[in-house]
Amino acid sequence: MSDPGIQALSRAASDEQAACPVTLIVSGTLVTGHLVGRATFEADTSRMLEMAQEQAGSEDGAVNAMSGLISSMVEEVGKHGDTGEFVHVSVQEVMTGAEAIHLGGSVFRFRADEIEGYTIGTVETKEA
Repeated sequence: MSDPGIQALSRAASDEQAACPVTLIVSGTLVTGHLVGRATFEADTSRMLEMAQEQAGSEDGAVNAMSGLISSMVEEVGKHGDTGEFVHVSVQEVMTGAEAIHLGGSVFRFRADEIEGYTIGTVETKEA
């Protein structure tokens, strides 16, 4: 069962199309960024696909096939909606042990029941 607080924040991010700074512990990994709505997740996914198509050129069959797959995925996500089951996060950094991986705002979709803890606000790593 997921925390009702994180579900409420996620719904508010979707309803108000706003971002809330958050740091999560997901399956033992620290993730910091901003809660965003499903629409932001879908737009980010589509934008990444468009960039891949531009870089590969229109003749790339693999990118075109991927386009169809991602379109189907986004359509399916839209059909089922978000009933608090998923949380979308524009991830800035993932911290695993002593290492920080900078992701610069890639939007991830997490199962809400995999979030073990959270706090409002982001953390920032500094180079030693």
